[in-house]
Amino acid sequence: MQTTTLNIIGMHCNGCAQIVKTVIEQQPGVRGCSVSLDAHEARVAHDAAESPSDAIVEAIRKAGYTAISSTS
Repeated sequence: MQTTTLNIIGMHCNGCAQIVKTVIEQQPGVRGCSVSLDAHEARVAHDAAESPSDAIVEAIRKAGYTAISSTS
């Protein structure tokens, strides 16, 4: 299990944050996530073998947002 912090560019309202959260939660291997509109950030707990951070970033991109990953 790993935790990835994503800086999200393009979120402007709570609806945007909810879309990002939903997209992340739909990825295989994601065990939980939190999205902060104020911090423009998402923290994702996931199984890197099932859902590498690059795949999560790509899913967010397809939803219309930009995500920059930093794994902890």
